[in-house]
Order: sequence, then structure tokens, then C-alpha cells
Amino acid sequence: MFENLNKLRLKGVDSVKPGLKRITSVLEELGSPHRKKDYVTVAGTNGKGSVAACIAAILEATGYRVGLFTSPHLINVTERIEVNGEEVSKEELEKTLGTVFTACAKLQVQLSYFELLTVAAFLYFNRKSIDIGVLEVGMGGRWDSTNVCDHLASVITNVSFDHTEYLGNTLREIATEKAGIIKKNGLVVTGCTGEALSVVEQRSRENSARCHRIGAEFNYSAKEDLSFDYMGSEWNLPGLKTALSGTYQIENAAISVATTELLTMHTRYKTDPEKVRKALAEISLRGRMEYLDREVPVIIDGAHNVAAGENLVKSLEACHPGTRFNFLITMLENKDIGGFTETLSRISGKLIITELAGERRYLGTEKILALTQGRFDSVETVKDPWEAYEKLLGYGEAACVCGSFYLIGYLKETIENEKALNSK
Repeated sequence: MFENLNKLRLKGVDSVKPGLKRITSVLEELGSPHRKKDYVTVAGTNGKGSVAACIAAILEATGYRVGLFTSPHLINVTERIEVNGEEVSKEELEKTLGTVFTACAKLQVQLSYFELLTVAAFLYFNRKSIDIGVLEVGMGGRWDSTNVCDHLASVITNVSFDHTEYLGNTLREIATEKAGIIKKNGLVVTGCTGEALSVVEQRSRENSARCHRIGAEFNYSAKEDLSFDYMGSEWNLPGLKTALSGTYQIENAAISVATTELLTMHTRYKTDPEKVRKALAEISLRGRMEYLDREVPVIIDGAHNVAAGENLVKSLEACHPGTRFNFLITMLENKDIGGFTETLSRISGKLIITELAGERRYLGTEKILALTQGRFDSVETVKDPWEAYEKLLGYGEAACVCGSFYLIGYLKETIENEKALNSK
């Protein structure tokens, strides 16, 4: 029934083909849908999904019809494309992908998994008559398929080490790739600091772009109750609070507010600051320090690199002072597993390592075990992820699942299926 969705799945989520020539040719064959709407593009090592969702929520609360394209998905690929909070249906995505595959066949062009979905998103957003779209970069920026459009604003959350096999082995190299989304005479918002910030500033100057930097054109002051005061170029908004858990979400929210402030100052997309307050207070986002149980905290989080692990640990320490957490993880082979688990070990008693089947290059339990010895009170390997999760819960202690969005997606899907069976 869903032939095109199956063809997409067979492409494999890890298929990466740097370059914009292929996707541009397909988009032009389809009437250049990427040039018919306004867009904000969000890049960065961590936080870009949260920032993209917050920007979209603020614009939607203001009254605009907003498209949102994010990755990865947790359970269904339809999660990646939505308009005003409503996911594309499987039937609509199937139909849209059929149009994309037809164009590819005519041009004899092979697009990657992410490129196919990017084209589908542009087509769907046009069909749904959005006012403005928010695009989360898949990886890097310069050669990412989202970079085909001349977006109004380029957001770069932060830069740390991840995907080094594609983006480079130094912060300067990685920052250069991410700063590749900055457009001529565009708007730029960044949470970058240090060497990465200097790269973003240089790229902005070269393109005569307005660059708003955290700690300069805008800033925030976090409070103990996880609220924050926002200080911008024109807006001063005390006592903002996001419904998202985690101290790291405060900076993400501040970057989102700065982006909508800049759009208000320099484009036709005007936002009432009170709409900002409402949107942040009501936003929800799965897989980012999400509580499955609050009585004895059971938390899932998509952290999968050292910097994200550091943010997660700081948030757990702030929200649950003095609490030791037991962790369940699996990780891809290209991640800094030693650095990630060393970070977790600061607040961890027990560690359970599991595996995920499929085409993604997950490191086996025994290899991860070899990289974590001596850092935890105990380390166990349980190859089946659902059995591993049940073992984690069996301790009856504070617990956190992290290391892979696909692991938490698998667990959420299994939990939902279990609930559905039990309700019958």
C-alpha cells in the first residue's frame, strides 16, 4: 500500500551524499517549490531541533501558518514534516514522495533519504499554503539539503565535536561547515562562543548579514525555578518559562526568542512578545529530557555526543539534586563513547548497555563495555533493548535512557504498543 514509503525506507537513514546539485535539479524539475515560501534554517551541533520547534511554536502562536521540518523521527517518519503542529499523514507523504520519485526517475538522479524528505517537505508546505517554514539542518550546513533555499534567517545554536568524519576534526572546520547556511544580506542568530563564534562573525561580515550573538545583541539570565529573563536589542522579557524540561533548554529558548525578535525587527513576520511567553509555556517536545515517570524519575533524552551528555548531566543535577541515576545506552560506532560515558558516570551508579538491530552502525554491547570499564558501580550488557529497559526499571531507582534517538524511539513505540494491548 505504501510503496513509496517503503522505497524511502530502503534508502537507509544513514545514506549521505554531500552536494546540492542533485537536489537542486529535482527541485527545479518540480517548479522550484523551495523558492515559493519564506524559511528560517537552524543548524548547530546540539539544540537545533528544540530551537526549530520553539521558533515554529512562537510564529504559530502569533497567527502564522508555519511548516516545520525536523529530524530524526522517533517512531514514524511523518513526525519530520508538520504544519501548525499537525504531522503529514502517511497517505499524503506517500503521494508526495511519488511525485519526487517520478522527477528523480525522469532526471536519472538518485537522492538520499534526507534529500528525498527535504524535497517532499517543500512540496507539502506549498500545498498547505504555509506563511513561513522552519527547517532543521540534518548535518553540517553548507552541503545540507535544507541549504538550497535563500532563507530569511540563519540560526547556529552551538558548535562542538560530532560527525567529524564529514565535517572535519577541528572546531573551526566544523563551524565553517555550519556557517555555510549564512546568506547574503541575511539575518543571523547564534549561541556560538570562542573560535566557532569568530567563524560565524567572519562569514556574516563576508555576506553583509546582521549577526545577533548571545552575550552581545541578546542575552538571558536563568533563575533557580528554571525561568529566565530575556534581554534583547528591543525586547526585555522577564520571567519567561518554557514547558520543556532541562536547564539546557533555557539557552535554546533564548536563541528562539532572539530569532523571532530579529524577524520582528527586520521582516514582515511581526511577533507580540506576549505570544512568545504563551508559546514557550505551552510547547512540548518528545525525546528531550522527557519524563516517562515522575514519582521515581524515568527520563529519556536524545543526547548522543559529549556536549549533549554534559548538558543532560547538568540538567539532571539541577532538577534532581544529589540523585544518582542508572543509565541505559546504546551508541553509533562513530561517537565518542568513552567521553560520553565518562560524563554520565559523574552521577551514575549502574550502566546497562544494549544494542539496536537495523542498518545503522551501532557498536556492539561488548565493544561499548570495553570503553566503560571502571567508571560505574556496575556495568551490564543486555542485547535486547526491551529486556534492558525492563531491567533498568526493575532497580526501582532514578533512571535515564540516552545515547540514541532511535533507542528512545524504539522504547516509546514499544511502550505505546504495550498500552494499546492492555487497554483491549
